[in-house]
Amino acid sequence: MVIHEMLAQPQAITWLPWAVQYFFFIGIAACAALVACAARWLRHRRSEQCERVCLFIALTCGITAPLALTADLHQTARFWHFYAWPTPWSWMPWGALFLPLFTLLLGLWFLLFHLRKGDTRLLRALALATALTAIGLLLYTGREVSVVRDRPMWFSYWFPVAMFLSAMSALLAMLGLAMRDLTRRMAQGQVVTLVLLGAVLLAWYLGDTLSGEALRQQWRLGGEIRLYLLTLMLLWTATLAVSLYASRYKPPFFIALASTLLVAILCWTLRWTVLMGGQIIPKFNALMNDYSLPMGTDGLLAIIGTFGLWLALAVVLGECVTWLSRRYPHA
Repeated sequence: MVIHEMLAQPQAITWLPWAVQYFFFIGIAACAALVACAARWLRHRRSEQCERVCLFIALTCGITAPLALTADLHQTARFWHFYAWPTPWSWMPWGALFLPLFTLLLGLWFLLFHLRKGDTRLLRALALATALTAIGLLLYTGREVSVVRDRPMWFSYWFPVAMFLSAMSALLAMLGLAMRDLTRRMAQGQVVTLVLLGAVLLAWYLGDTLSGEALRQQWRLGGEIRLYLLTLMLLWTATLAVSLYASRYKPPFFIALASTLLVAILCWTLRWTVLMGGQIIPKFNALMNDYSLPMGTDGLLAIIGTFGLWLALAVVLGECVTWLSRRYPHA
């Protein structure tokens, strides 16, 4: 009798932590651009301050995000193929169009806002154009993942909605930290977005879909996915509790800072759970694709370095704003 042994090799992780960093920063940048556009069009006594802070957050995150995405590409020099051989039926070339256009319009808007060189109609038109590209980015970023059928956990229309709501929650927390007199108002908005996010995640998990079934199956099997989901539930509960307190009582600075950190961690962990956890689930075999975070540039160093880049951009951009205010005192 001849015994044939069938061996299956675990599949390598193709989307690296760089992708998680891109999804994190581009979501906040796009939401900040939308809020800044609303502040430009719906004039209020605090609109100028809100627009200024949102533009600052959007530009720093909008520069960091594409750099992280470029680092995730395995053959970076081939990006020009999106322009040389366009495939409009795919979401990827649309991202290659929206991403540089968004950053360009955002930078121009930021410059004209601080120089006061553009009239109200010009800035309104620029804000509207930037907001449209931000919406395009949110659609592209969500749909490029949720259309992938061979990753069951990704294949859901709830994915783009959850990404938007979590990013908006993080943005509102950052705005509440930057504009201390509006902390309660921002916390109230944060409570609304967190409740909606919880409802979306619950509908995603309980839905009669391929993605919902994959999530429930991984919960029953235990392992890393269950740990990720438990972490998300704990973070969501803690963030909602802090936000409820901040929405009722004007919180001290350390409470506002804790709320911002919690919701940022929630936003980031959600992306890690879906993007990295979704790749652990096997596609073509019965083996789980084990993943351990490396220490180098494709792992922990990439995560720390991306946040460090964002902080460095914030410092540099802040110094540029200070220089412009001295060069143009009327601005």
